[in-house]
Amino acid sequence: MRLPLYIEFEGKNVLVLGGGGVGTSRAKKFLDAGANVRVLSLDFCDELLELEKRGKVELIKGNAFDDKLLEEHISWANLVTVAIPTTDMNEKIIEIAKKYRTLVNLANDAEKTEVVVPFEGEVDGIRFAVTTEGKSGVVARKVRDSIYKMLEEDEEIIYFLKAMYYLKKYMKARNIPVQLRMKLYFVIASNPDFVSLVKKEDVEGAKRLVEKLVDEYVSGKREIDDAEVKINF
Repeated sequence: MRLPLYIEFEGKNVLVLGGGGVGTSRAKKFLDAGANVRVLSLDFCDELLELEKRGKVELIKGNAFDDKLLEEHISWANLVTVAIPTTDMNEKIIEIAKKYRTLVNLANDAEKTEVVVPFEGEVDGIRFAVTTEGKSGVVARKVRDSIYKMLEEDEEIIYFLKAMYYLKKYMKARNIPVQLRMKLYFVIASNPDFVSLVKKEDVEGAKRLVEKLVDEYVSGKREIDDAEVKINF
């Protein structure tokens, strides 16, 4: 059972095996995330050669079937992504990677891969990632595009995000204990006046109400309805 996570790759080492289209796509993805990227291959596409000229990527000309060369570069990597057509080397790659605690992304075997690279998107600070774990990339793309459409059409969610983010920052700035913060997130999110302001797209009004409600709950002027919090949880 794979666990979905967002991982910071700034400064981490990524080895890509394969200099074709898939390898280039994976290399660019991790470069955009700030990783140090090496590509090991006998041949490289023009785009990778251009990236090397710009100092963005390190290209290692060599055969991935060379065990000594393979181990040398896997030992350097935090993640190795396999983007070669044949699966003949997959078991060897996995074996070496375990030795160095290097994560493995098999672009050529969705069932056995340790790390899945999903189809992803972002709308106004809401990030999402979709995978069918190899069943159908076409379907995964369709689901991703459906989420795009839903978020772009439902602007209320974006205003809700902005107001709730302000609530989070305001409570942390006030050094409100985490247990109380967790309750207030749900209590304020369901407050009828707060909901009404969000629906009206009045984020500034929602922010002012947030401050008022938080201060009243902290001072004891308002009491938290624990039953309401349990329902929301």
